[in-house]
Amino acid sequence: MSEFSQLLTEHIHQKDVRIYSLAEYCSTDRSLMYKIIRGKRMPASMKSVERIAEFLRLTPSEEQELRTAYRISLQGRDNYYRRLDIMNFLDHFREILDPAASSMPLGSFTSSDSPNIPLSTAYEVRQAAYTVINRLAEADSPHLYLMLPPGSEFIGDLMIPLVKWKLSASIDHIMCLNNTEQVTRENRNYNLHCLMNILPLCISGCSYQPYYYYDNINSRLDSFQLFPYLILTESRAVLVSGDFNSGILTRQPDLLQLLKKIFSEYLSQARPLLRMISNAAEQLSYVQECISTESGKEYLFQMTPCMTGLLSEDFLRKYIRTDVPQRELFIQNLLSHIKKVNQRHRKETVIHIFSEDGVEEFLKTGILEEYPSDIYQVPEPVDRLTLVRKFIDECRTGGYQIKMLRHNIGTVKNGANIYITPNAGYLLFTPIDTSTPVYLNIQESGLTTAFWDFFESMDDSLFYSREEAILRLDDLIRKYQII
Repeated sequence: MSEFSQLLTEHIHQKDVRIYSLAEYCSTDRSLMYKIIRGKRMPASMKSVERIAEFLRLTPSEEQELRTAYRISLQGRDNYYRRLDIMNFLDHFREILDPAASSMPLGSFTSSDSPNIPLSTAYEVRQAAYTVINRLAEADSPHLYLMLPPGSEFIGDLMIPLVKWKLSASIDHIMCLNNTEQVTRENRNYNLHCLMNILPLCISGCSYQPYYYYDNINSRLDSFQLFPYLILTESRAVLVSGDFNSGILTRQPDLLQLLKKIFSEYLSQARPLLRMISNAAEQLSYVQECISTESGKEYLFQMTPCMTGLLSEDFLRKYIRTDVPQRELFIQNLLSHIKKVNQRHRKETVIHIFSEDGVEEFLKTGILEEYPSDIYQVPEPVDRLTLVRKFIDECRTGGYQIKMLRHNIGTVKNGANIYITPNAGYLLFTPIDTSTPVYLNIQESGLTTAFWDFFESMDDSLFYSREEAILRLDDLIRKYQII
């Protein structure tokens, strides 16, 4: 039996429902209803599920549970929860970038002058970790070496002081990622939650470089490991147990050297997880590299749609700032890039996912989120209207393949923008306290596959039809012509 049919059967038995009456109420053949109850068939649509819930007089929570069971039975448990995690990631991206206050102890670890101090409680482990981070701020060239799982609350507490203090530290972080697409016992996409937890460090001002290797997370959590985690600086180290309830704080020089040697060996075997691209010239080069290969269907997810392919030479010469280094060369490189992007966007395999609010935000502000604000002047309202008209014309003629959301996913400002193919992609966003966009090259195949699968599986009910979208955008143009 499917998860849906099992739950439905429980409700039918609890309420002593006659199958004939249920089938009649749902305008369904009785034999088909029996097949649905036995898990041999699924209801034709969510409306059919709602009709069943209505007849059974389910409470709101019971109906929601039945809806979830229906989706799980259609998609499979791993697919359902992985896609749900992606939706939550996009919806709450702004909060992910700005973590809450740390629960880390305010004081440093105090104990004897012994070079090796045993830690026998979770509180002592946290104090010792705080001590290492606190002393890091005193170093001339602070360097931090981590072997910690980003999915744990412990590392969240550890990383928040690094983010808040704006340390100019170099951080090498080795982590274990899940080697399967299956969700964890908590129904979470483990690799995605790792990404979520390290994003604040990517914009903290630290020189942060995450690396990864693979293992099966569920089996790894069940195995005996003495001190699998490490926090290491030039002067101190904390070895941490798998449950974070015990460890050793050491200042012993020869042991620190040994730990650093072992870490370096591990680092040579790990792979980079992300590549941060933060200046305009490097951004152009990177995006050109991304779009230079044939890769099947591609998705551009931006609440404010990408306008790059619509920018003209006159527009660039009018709005690129005169103080941009090697301005003429930059404009020529940008024109070459625009030509390639425009050719790419006209392909039927490139899908633009955006929102009406995103288009209106551009008409209000003129902000081109793909580019740092210090390289261009904000376009005048008349030129913003011209760009949006060009975009609508491309949508109308079929030059651009579009999907306009009925409701925003995440925030229009400081939200996640994603370019993804089945085997490559990047995450683009503008941190809340800056105007410079950040490009993160996602280099782990499980993450690129998860994002691509999410966009590929989005339900049509989330979008306006092409005709509806064009009509609404035309109305938006008329509104701003009047203003």
